[in-house]
Amino acid sequence: MNAATLGIASDFVKVGIEKAGIPLSTTLEAYLSLTFARFIGTRISVDLLTVRVAQAMDAGAPRDIMRALADECLIACAFFEGRLRRNGTVRHYVGLGQATYDAADLTEQAYGFVHMRDVIASAAAGAEPEDGRVLVDHARAGSQTARAELERQNVVVGPWGENRPGLLWR
Repeated sequence: MNAATLGIASDFVKVGIEKAGIPLSTTLEAYLSLTFARFIGTRISVDLLTVRVAQAMDAGAPRDIMRALADECLIACAFFEGRLRRNGTVRHYVGLGQATYDAADLTEQAYGFVHMRDVIASAAAGAEPEDGRVLVDHARAGSQTARAELERQNVVVGPWGENRPGLLWR
């Protein structure tokens, strides 16, 4: 990683913070910039992410391995959620990333996972509106930007019945 790559990543994160309207702590902003910079120009493997995390946890993998897997979860949730959604919900992968950061003793990153994901995804998002089901999945995973968008559409996400989608239009 060089200074130019880190500068690009830092600018990208700042744009995401502005677009998402989510302030990050200085620690999380720096961590997210460094993490994104590390992944620029590298191949990201989102295949079998749950299995790889489970195997690492079962084996008692060192903190740096757990952190790397948690970083992959974060990047995958932000950029490859369509691919992840084929095998589960965004909420599953957000929880997986949080648990993996926690296993790496990175508590602030574990608690800030959803916000870091929202910032990166907001920076990368285009102008097209998201599908309502995707917004609901994001909202249930804790996304404040998804909740705000659903609120603008007069939709409230809640646990109303087992077989209902959990939506209420105002």
